[in-house]
Amino acid sequence: MLRIAGCCLLVLLASGLDIAYSESKCEPVFEYFPYCLDFLTGYYNKPSKRCCDHIDKLNRLAKRGLGAQLICWCIEYMVRGTEPRIRADRISELPTKCQTHLSFPISEWKDCNTIE
Repeated sequence: MLRIAGCCLLVLLASGLDIAYSESKCEPVFEYFPYCLDFLTGYYNKPSKRCCDHIDKLNRLAKRGLGAQLICWCIEYMVRGTEPRIRADRISELPTKCQTHLSFPISEWKDCNTIE
């Protein structure tokens, strides 16, 4: 998990985001979202309980904390250009399999500026 966070930090540095801003604001996303990557990339057929629990946490942060737009940016910078890629069919399955909804988009190339 520490390796994933370190990798994400390097991606953020390369992307031009201000490091102080990204560290403080994206830290919860970097902590919670990686638990869903095995499912979202197709490695596992169902999300782990920890993934689903963390999606609930991110949903709460999207509504009463970070906001959906910032979570969108953090996820994009975390996954952009990585292999294997996140599968669109898995993104659409995630809310059903976790018995929840998504208060934020999951994408590699979404225009996060259009999210309110």
